Amino acid sequence: MGYALYALLAFAVFLVWFFPVEGLQTKLLAEVERRVQATVTVQNRDWLFPLGVAWQGVRIVPVGHPDRAVVLDAIRVDLAVLPLLRRRIEADLTWEAYGGKARGSWSLRREGDDTRLSLDQFGQGFEVGQLPGLPEGSWQGVLQVDLNGRWLNEAWWLGEGTGSVEVSRLKVDGLTVGGFPVNGIEFDSVTGHVSLNGGTITLQRLAAHGPLGKVSGDGTVLVRAPWTESVINLTLRLEPTADAKARVPMLALSGGGAVTVRVSGRLARPGVSVNGAPVV
Repeated sequence: MGYALYALLAFAVFLVWFFPVEGLQTKLLAEVERRVQATVTVQNRDWLFPLGVAWQGVRIVPVGHPDRAVVLDAIRVDLAVLPLLRRRIEADLTWEAYGGKARGSWSLRREGDDTRLSLDQFGQGFEVGQLPGLPEGSWQGVLQVDLNGRWLNEAWWLGEGTGSVEVSRLKVDGLTVGGFPVNGIEFDSVTGHVSLNGGTITLQRLAAHGPLGKVSGDGTVLVRAPWTESVINLTLRLEPTADAKARVPMLALSGGGAVTVRVSGRLARPGVSVNGAPVV
């Protein structure tokens, strides 16, 4: 037992004093950049015993799109040692950004000439108004997400997976849709469930309720590269309250009763119709 403890202690000392920590982090950073096709910069880098990294101030800028930068306050990756002996990478992944925190797992293994990746993440507490890429306007709300996916190589959109999103206390002002001003959007909760299979994202269920009434919806997105060339086909059904049309003038096109909104076409410039009347 004494020899075993000595060997374990010697191994720990080797890892702490002699392990090429900086070289490992540099290679990991380069691998992340290659897989996400972005430039990644880190303000502070630290190593976690026995095998992991903790980064702070992570900025991810997609190649050719400097306006779509994603900034993470912190990210932590803890690698499991034993799977490495089987040439697999399994890690616990935790990150913080936009007021919220997410945690879960990430894995990678070889399948012939391909690489099989998987990601499972649950996050909550994200401030909607801080999220990047939203249309111009004033956004408020708190976001919770649950994502699970499996794919080959970098082609995540050809993989399979599921996801759910929940936004509580959503408020939006200052939007423009089809030339119409949209103000006073307010829902107590908005939930959505999606699935991904072979290049098609399916919105299985969308539900929202609040002062404006009730909303339900479903649809699909055929994913294309670049993302703006994807094809959307979405149907929303609204049961507005008495004052909803005063807040959202576009709903006046429907006359009275329920409203059906259809969004279809290229994601870069989709067409929008209200009860069959085109508005975009």
